[in-house]
Amino acid sequence: MIVLVVPCYNEEKRLDLEAFEEGAQGEIQILFVDDGSKDKTVECISEFIKDKPNLHLHQCPQNGGKAAAVREGMLKVLAHPLLRQATWVGYWDADLATPLWEVPNMLQYAELYSKDVDSIWGSRVYRLGSRIIRSAKRHYLGRGFATLISLLLKVESYDSQCGAKLFRKELIEKGFREKFLSNWIFDVEIMLRLKGHHIIEYPLRVWEDAPGSKVKIYREIFRVFSDILRIRQKYLI
Repeated sequence: MIVLVVPCYNEEKRLDLEAFEEGAQGEIQILFVDDGSKDKTVECISEFIKDKPNLHLHQCPQNGGKAAAVREGMLKVLAHPLLRQATWVGYWDADLATPLWEVPNMLQYAELYSKDVDSIWGSRVYRLGSRIIRSAKRHYLGRGFATLISLLLKVESYDSQCGAKLFRKELIEKGFREKFLSNWIFDVEIMLRLKGHHIIEYPLRVWEDAPGSKVKIYREIFRVFSDILRIRQKYLI
């Protein structure tokens, strides 16, 4: 079984529940985690998932940000009588910028390695045979961020921030039990917590930037840099 945690905040107008239902076939289970939405996200999900055994909903008591919602959802999986039977647990962006059919591709890609893979991270790599639709601004900011964390945090990842990741269930406690320092770049913290485990990046075949992102890049630049320094202080010094 594969469980995907999907953090949601005010997603009433862009959450494609039919696409999630179509993608949650066979061994895939979806756990929507509402992060204290102020619109009708909860009502929409609750009504839609009735009589759909592969779709589930968990409500956070209050809005805590994406990092907190992902963490709460991952820990909820371990406490759920059905979902804790999963072999792989991951988190996936609610806008489905990465289509769900990439899940089996990621697992198949991991089989190419001679050493067992512990975690698979989707990566938005421009290459022949792929369709990565991303604004130039976001692409170059992403390259700058990757360079910065490589220099300051010794994280050698091409794209740590893509919202499509899978983990072996046994890593959830180590990666998610403790609260994160950063709400925006918690993925980097996860990588540092899992140092020594075999993490690979899978070059996505399709990724398409969806309108309506709640992350205002320029507004958060100074906060992100401050978070990088705090993470460096905790994990490397």
